[in-house]
Amino acid sequence: MVKTKELSEDTRNRIVDLHQAGKTESAIGKQLDVKKSTVGAIIRKWKTYKTTTNLPRSGAPRKISARGVKMITRTVRKNPRTTRGDLVNDLQEAGTNVTKATISNTLRRQGTQILQCQTYETKVELFGKKHNSSCLEESECGVASKEHIYQL
Repeated sequence: MVKTKELSEDTRNRIVDLHQAGKTESAIGKQLDVKKSTVGAIIRKWKTYKTTTNLPRSGAPRKISARGVKMITRTVRKNPRTTRGDLVNDLQEAGTNVTKATISNTLRRQGTQILQCQTYETKVELFGKKHNSSCLEESECGVASKEHIYQL
């Protein structure tokens, strides 16, 4: 099923006006070239909330602001070996408390790939091209323990 664009507020107000004038949902839909189910949803919303404007969507707000996302992206571009812990500390200095998982999710949303490489001593997370089994040695990865590589 394809998502369609939202109707303009003017169209939604016209639907409500026609409903108040006594027209049926199907007649309004034919007149304005809108599906009958859409007309019904707009009328139900108007009856419930007495408004046709867009209501806030559900879901938790973002923990990192757009400015924080830019800061993370800029830091990773300058130094791909930045650790998630360093990024968490940078954001804490800016006044935002987040976890390493939040940093990973934000970078993933920005198009960064998260990859892992095993060293002999510790597990090292790599952000970039996938590493094959030949990259399991620390010398081949070129990564000291507990460092991260990001590739945007």
